[in-house]
Amino acid sequence: MCSTSQVTSQKMENYSSLIFKKIIYVDDDNIYGPWNGTEEHPYRYIRDGIINSTNGDFVFVYNGIYNETIKINKSISLVGENKNSTIIDGSYNQEIINLTKDNIKLINFTIRNSGGNPYNSAIRINSNNSLVKKCEIYRSKVGILLNNNIKNTIDNCTFYKNGQGILFDSSDSNFISGCVFTHNSIGVQFEKSKNNNISYCYTYENGISFYLNDSKEINIYQCNISDNSVNLGGVFIENSFDVTIGNSIIAHNGAGISLSSSSGISIFHCDIIKNTHFGIAMRSPSKNILVETCEIVKNYRYAIYIEKLNSCIIKNCNIYKNNLYDIYSRLVRCSARLNWWGSIFGPKYIESLYRGRITVFLSKIRCFPWYLRQIKDIGANWKGNEPYLKKINIGLQQKIFNFTGKDIDEDGLPDWWEEKWGYSPFIWDDHKHLDPDNDALNNFEECYTDKFGSNPFYKDIFLEIDWMESNHPDISNKPSENLTKEIVSIFKEHNIALHIDIGNLDGGQEIPICNSAFSYSKLQDLYWKYFLQNDLNNPRKGIFHYGIICNYCPDLNFPFFGWDQFDSFAISAKWLKESNPLTSMENLIGGALVHHLGHTLGLIADTYGGIDNTGSSQIFSIQWLKYRNYKSCMNYHYKYKILTFSDGTNGRGDFDDWKNLDFSFFKNTIF
Repeated sequence: MCSTSQVTSQKMENYSSLIFKKIIYVDDDNIYGPWNGTEEHPYRYIRDGIINSTNGDFVFVYNGIYNETIKINKSISLVGENKNSTIIDGSYNQEIINLTKDNIKLINFTIRNSGGNPYNSAIRINSNNSLVKKCEIYRSKVGILLNNNIKNTIDNCTFYKNGQGILFDSSDSNFISGCVFTHNSIGVQFEKSKNNNISYCYTYENGISFYLNDSKEINIYQCNISDNSVNLGGVFIENSFDVTIGNSIIAHNGAGISLSSSSGISIFHCDIIKNTHFGIAMRSPSKNILVETCEIVKNYRYAIYIEKLNSCIIKNCNIYKNNLYDIYSRLVRCSARLNWWGSIFGPKYIESLYRGRITVFLSKIRCFPWYLRQIKDIGANWKGNEPYLKKINIGLQQKIFNFTGKDIDEDGLPDWWEEKWGYSPFIWDDHKHLDPDNDALNNFEECYTDKFGSNPFYKDIFLEIDWMESNHPDISNKPSENLTKEIVSIFKEHNIALHIDIGNLDGGQEIPICNSAFSYSKLQDLYWKYFLQNDLNNPRKGIFHYGIICNYCPDLNFPFFGWDQFDSFAISAKWLKESNPLTSMENLIGGALVHHLGHTLGLIADTYGGIDNTGSSQIFSIQWLKYRNYKSCMNYHYKYKILTFSDGTNGRGDFDDWKNLDFSFFKNTIF
């Protein structure tokens, strides 16, 4: 058997490349002392090791759970014994680790549980030339916050269950490499930052993978951006310029790449495949967009969507087998010469069951000449099978409930609730794993919602609605009681108790006005402030779905990740009315509400081809003929006309939404 000294010596060999003056040891098992930082008498707390270090020292931390917050104000190396079992827990304080000195190295830790207020973070970097490596960071408002600094490196780290995995705020010339992002609202966010690089990273099951706003010179290279939100998900670029995305796999997201008011965007050697809404979407006016040497294949709706005076060049790409549109254009001029369209006859301009088409609406798209055969050696030159692509088993967060009343059998639920619902208060029951009605609410959650009328033997769905103050004194964005009662009655017909909270179930409130469109990150902040109450342990999370009705938000209406799951949606009430002036506000709000509640219950584009199919709203089109019997608000043709899902009894092309509801999808999202 090796001695502790021998084991430590073996572990230190892993850091032989680091240059340091002396080693200081920390071990939380040394409860009674003495404490002098030696291997025989290590400090008990990490902060003591830092206090007693000097620039250039190496602080080695043995396995354990360290419930403390740390300020590193010296150029030291702080290294954990094992990243999975050397844990720094912030206990929901504002910041867990704050780096305030240049040239710090932080390696081999799990860091968890920051505060829930804006800019609270697991790691805050206020230094330059620092390194964070081989760390797992989860359950924080922001995983790593870089604020006004340069030349830091984040390498081989894992980020999950954070608001933002990494947030760059006015930070330049930093590097992210070999990291994994999963179940974050936003994987990496850039605000007013430049010359930053992301490479060899993997994102999956995030709300948005990479979000760039008011930034420039951002390079994304050889990343796998796959299986993220089926409505957002991929790379979102707003008000930014000189961005390159290269040699990356961008697959099965809502939008693979979305551009808005940006310029100098270069997309090359990428596989852009099987995205549910858009492979590439160019929205608000952008210019100097180059898409080159890409495989743009098998996207469900739009391979390339271009509108509003965008200018772009698309060349040397294979664009084929997309479901609805190879290119959809409106009010644009675009060069799409020298591509292969899946046929020697070039692109199609009429609808087909088997091929996408080019649609030109007040646009000019030049496609001739085109290649007569498929172009070889384009797209990503790797296929996503590198070791860092292994998925993480996240699991569900166990809530802590504080119930009042006696609990004779000590099974966690009070006797009054057990007696009410036929359980014996003298027999221990595993209530955390009991869900007799299969509505994804266990008996602890049913007990918590008992005051709201829940029944553990009858399916319940809870939905909180917040509404933004209207900018018109005579109009409210609050759903009317008549509307909510009508929706509740529809669900009741299918043996589901829908509880809509518009101020009557301890939530649901009017929130301050925001007159103009705001960013996706702002929407996330509203979720944290008004739904979570900035509390990572808010018990309503995982019980209530959440909707927010705004005047204008980043899109017309859409579901989103408020935090780590697909549990929320936003509705732009004023924008919706402007787009549909002949439809009553009641029908618009009601249709959007039920439609997006359906998304959080697992009714997504992957579930059935008639869901979110833009073609089905065009009367007499092939898609309309195929899905016209699918009489559901999940069908765009009926979205604002009816307030119910389909039961599958309407003939060919119909689908039974009610039977396919996934009650657990909003709390355990997998795409």
